[in-house]
Amino acid sequence: MKFLHKPFEAKRKEIIEVEIDKPTKVKFMTAREFSAYKKGRTHSYFGGQFEESPVRFVIPYDSIWTVVVEKGTQRAPLDLHASCALVSPNSMVRSSIAVDAPAHVREADDQDATAAEINMAGQSDG
Repeated sequence: MKFLHKPFEAKRKEIIEVEIDKPTKVKFMTAREFSAYKKGRTHSYFGGQFEESPVRFVIPYDSIWTVVVEKGTQRAPLDLHASCALVSPNSMVRSSIAVDAPAHVREADDQDATAAEINMAGQSDG
C-alpha cells in the first residue's frame, strides 16, 4: 500500500484540514494505530473515502494524530497530491463526512451538526 502521512500533536476541538486533488481514502488515527497500520495489522481510524476537498476532522481528545492519505493499491496506484494543516477551533467549520460513512452519520451532518461534534465514521481495518 502506498500512502502519504503527517503527524500532528493536537488538542481536543482543534481541526485537521486536508486538501486532496482526487477522490481517495483519508484516515485520521492516533500514533499507536498508525504503527499498526504501517505493519499491516488491524487498526482503527476516523475517516473513509472522500470525493471532495477539504476534508476536516475535529480532534476528539489530546494526542498525537496522524493523517494518512492512501495513494491507491500496489496494482492500481494513484498519482495524487495532498496537503494538511492544523486549524484552531472554529464553530463555523463543519467536519466533512466520508461517502462511505453509515447513513445515520451522513444524516446527522445534514441536520445542523457542529464542528465540536465528531461526524466521522469510526472504522477498523484488518
